[in-house]
Amino acid sequence: MATISSIGIGSNLDLSSLLDQLKTAEQAPLTAINNQARSYQTKLSAFSQLQSVLSAYQAAAKKLSNADTFGAVKATVGSTDVMSVTTAANAVPGNYSITVNTLATAQSLVSSNVADQKAAIGGGEITFDFGEALATGGAATSTKKVTIPANASLEGVRDAINKAGIGVTASIVNDGSATPYRLVLTSDKTGTQATMRVSSGDAALNNLVAFDPAAAPAANKMEQKVPPANATLKINGIDVVSQSNSVVDAAQGVTMNLSKTGTTSLVVTRDNDSIKSSVQAFVTAYNNIQSAAKSLTAFDTDAGTSAALTGDTTLRSIQSRLRGMLGGALDNGNGGTMTLIDVGISFNKDGTMALDDTKLTKALNNDLAGVTAMFSSTSGSGGIGIGKQVTDYVDGLTKTDGALKSAQDGITKTLKDLEDDYDRVEERVNATIDRYKAQFTQLDLVVAQMNRTSSYLTQQFNALTNSSSK
Repeated sequence: MATISSIGIGSNLDLSSLLDQLKTAEQAPLTAINNQARSYQTKLSAFSQLQSVLSAYQAAAKKLSNADTFGAVKATVGSTDVMSVTTAANAVPGNYSITVNTLATAQSLVSSNVADQKAAIGGGEITFDFGEALATGGAATSTKKVTIPANASLEGVRDAINKAGIGVTASIVNDGSATPYRLVLTSDKTGTQATMRVSSGDAALNNLVAFDPAAAPAANKMEQKVPPANATLKINGIDVVSQSNSVVDAAQGVTMNLSKTGTTSLVVTRDNDSIKSSVQAFVTAYNNIQSAAKSLTAFDTDAGTSAALTGDTTLRSIQSRLRGMLGGALDNGNGGTMTLIDVGISFNKDGTMALDDTKLTKALNNDLAGVTAMFSSTSGSGGIGIGKQVTDYVDGLTKTDGALKSAQDGITKTLKDLEDDYDRVEERVNATIDRYKAQFTQLDLVVAQMNRTSSYLTQQFNALTNSSSK
């Protein structure tokens, strides 16, 4: 049987357009499924947006749940060329007069002169003993050994010591003389506890590096150019000794980084600005949730269209719970209670929060302990602060059986079901279209055959008519 390459050519019927119309009609359920899927995908994206602002709110709340946030301090140094400071969470306000008498130094030893830094010297072990008591002939507190390759040069000795990482840095100095090269050994740590004694069982190496702080200078092969020394200072008249120039906790929670000798003042005050910034971040993060919720539940009356979560009960429930935990009285840590209004936080008509800076400052100055407890307390039922309440609640939302996680999982399952539905319907539609196509192709062939038969018969009748007329 003859075949037709394009439906309708043989029969001169518009079968191709008819097939397209049938295909469009059959695919209508697929379009509906796609529209449903887009709607659910939009809703899933909306929940992701909600989760993002909730996570930001949780982070702000978590900071307030840490009592250290309310212990923030700032330090002011009178003479910054004498020292700089950093403060830790446990620092407390105070005024200090500080006199730096001496700075801590690291011990530095220098060898005798060597003519050629590449010439072989020797090999073996170099022993480094460390300890404050070495200066008076006492015992070492620790010992390190460095293996020097056979026939090592001055450069080789330097490199082996540095590679060993024992807390001593070796270098070579060129003093410009006829025998210019000298090995320099410097402790990586300052202070008398880093005092070192150096020796070697190899005579050549020992002749280069031998040093004992308790021995007479003439008995040593290395010369002590910089002795180990501690930093000494007075803080409000109290003598303080430090092994390094970073003096930690001589004033509680403060690290003093000494730069030079001299006298300076140090004033440590509570950093109300830092505390207020943390509270403001909490308010802002809450308002961002309200803003996101308003956008996600909006209804356009002109267009008659709604946002992704308009009427969604999960979002309404979350908003209600968040608002509820902020409205009541909380433990002030001293047998009483406080509310957000007491620290300058109030609610606007649109559900957002506002912060009164003046009122918050007054609360911090008059009852810092109460404000701290209200936000950070973890003292059990009824005494849990706002920070921990919010943190725990948002954690619960995203757990396996949490409201937000359940809503997201439900949408994800629906999307998977729609995908399966689409595949099933698409398979059925394709089969139906293939059947139509086969039927139309057969029809085209039959009509084409009939047209050819009609044309042939017409030609024969015409021929008979012409023959009869003659």
